[in-house]
Amino acid sequence: MDKVKQLPAEIKSIWRIRAAIGLVIVLLIAVPFFIWGLLAPAFMQPWLYGITLVIAIYGVLEFLFQLAIVPYHYKFWTYYIDDRQVELHHGFFFRKQIIIPIARVQNVTLIQGPIIRLKHLQKVKVVTAAGAEDIAGLKLEEADNLKELIMKLAKEARNDI
Repeated sequence: MDKVKQLPAEIKSIWRIRAAIGLVIVLLIAVPFFIWGLLAPAFMQPWLYGITLVIAIYGVLEFLFQLAIVPYHYKFWTYYIDDRQVELHHGFFFRKQIIIPIARVQNVTLIQGPIIRLKHLQKVKVVTAAGAEDIAGLKLEEADNLKELIMKLAKEARNDI
């Protein structure tokens, strides 16, 4: 792995599904206000319907924003691994570059929730004493190979010190 890699294209649909789930959650928050408005006295109804409308508009705008940034998020999410470090790059407005020295890696964990499992992907979590960083989603075989490679390199780096 001697060049910068990008996440698989399937991760874009996972991000879209998460945006849709966020929209559903926000709309579920709006439903009680709407029902309350139906049952409330007439003087309270405009306020409750207004709250419902504000929550729904916020949810829809947030959903549309999340959908709009998926291509940009994908374009700028890259990673690079060599015998000295794990580098993660992401962000398009605010760029973030994370460098994890291989010698500091304590553990590599593969995580697969129900949404990411739909596209046969796994999240790779690189754990150090200072915290943990994720590679958002890789194909199953690639994630397993990456885990083995990082742990092998970390073991060699610790033996060299």
